[in-house]
Amino acid sequence: MNPQPLSQMTYDGANALRVGQIETIHGPVPKIFDEFWTAKQRQMHSLHYALSYRASFKPELPDFFIRKFSQPNDLVGDPFSGRGTTVLQAALLGRRGVGNDVNPLSERITNPKIHPVNVESLEKRLEKIALDQPRDLSREEDMSMFYHPDTYKEILNLRDYLDTHHDPIDRFIEMIAISRLHGHSPGFFSAYSFPQISIPKSNQIKINHTRGVEPDYREVKSRILKKAKNSLKDGRLDEILSCGKKSILTTGDSRQLTDWPDESVNLVVTSPPFLNQVDYILDTWIETWFCRIDSAEMGKKIVQTPDLEEWTQFISDTLNELHRKLVPGGHVAMEVGDIRYQGEILNLDETVVNLTTMKRYNLGQFKVREVYVQSQEFTKLSNCFRVKNNVLGTNSNRIVLMEKI
Repeated sequence: MNPQPLSQMTYDGANALRVGQIETIHGPVPKIFDEFWTAKQRQMHSLHYALSYRASFKPELPDFFIRKFSQPNDLVGDPFSGRGTTVLQAALLGRRGVGNDVNPLSERITNPKIHPVNVESLEKRLEKIALDQPRDLSREEDMSMFYHPDTYKEILNLRDYLDTHHDPIDRFIEMIAISRLHGHSPGFFSAYSFPQISIPKSNQIKINHTRGVEPDYREVKSRILKKAKNSLKDGRLDEILSCGKKSILTTGDSRQLTDWPDESVNLVVTSPPFLNQVDYILDTWIETWFCRIDSAEMGKKIVQTPDLEEWTQFISDTLNELHRKLVPGGHVAMEVGDIRYQGEILNLDETVVNLTTMKRYNLGQFKVREVYVQSQEFTKLSNCFRVKNNVLGTNSNRIVLMEKI
């Protein structure tokens, strides 16, 4: 399926707004280029930054659409929930969230964010957890390239404790511990590494060799407490918890949202996988190891495909399911990007728009209202991953806004 090209581009001189359009069989769809939210980092609630997660969007994105297309107490959903950005922002704005992800790691991350605990109770709980029990590391996974032996013993003891303790305090501790597993500052448990992705062991060995260092001892409890304080510093915990208790989190395929009530969701703000631009299994292998999630089993469920037709059918089937879950007149804001596909730049927003106009896909289900293209300078993180000039991954936020017919 080939996306239709933009037919024209105009400029609003008063606002320096670029407006184009995508031609479809049902007429033109407006395509608006502007800076709809700030490019500055860490401008939203501190809980959003409790944990780095590969390929997640900024909280400003769901904030924009939740404010514009929903009301307090509405149900706001995300079938590709990731680190729970949409669900948390919905709670912060007085909405109920409904999140889903095929990877159970998402629920382990999101649930504590919308069920936050106070620092005092967390500190008391940490004091009671025994992390100094002896361990025979020869019987464990070799993680010596990441962790000092004493740090590793503490991590293993914490993991064993969390296997059998699941109240909100313990779940919050687990989420913060997940966030500290690897990174590039002394605040992480590991030697110098990448914070956004779990790199392979061989890569970590090379980093250690290049830097001429071995993992030093990093005490676990103090780092959890420090990060927890930073994540909770913006407060509003009672407000978040009030909405969090009314939220729904599910784990499963986006094409079968069986635990989402039919015709109940007012707005969906989501970002599906961009074909196979991100390896959701490899990039989180340390996190899934810590949580005892079977990566091999997850690999059978997550859709990571280099084939455009397969990806198109996957998105179409997801939209078909969302159509059943949305209230009449409900909206979907689907964020996609521009990628390099078969040697050419492919704007996935145009691919998604075309799904709504073709009988074999989603004809008669949605009316595309407009496409938003967030125009801004690249962040340091984007440049770190070479996300520039359409070289790798997504070059911009492109959001297709659809209304249920």
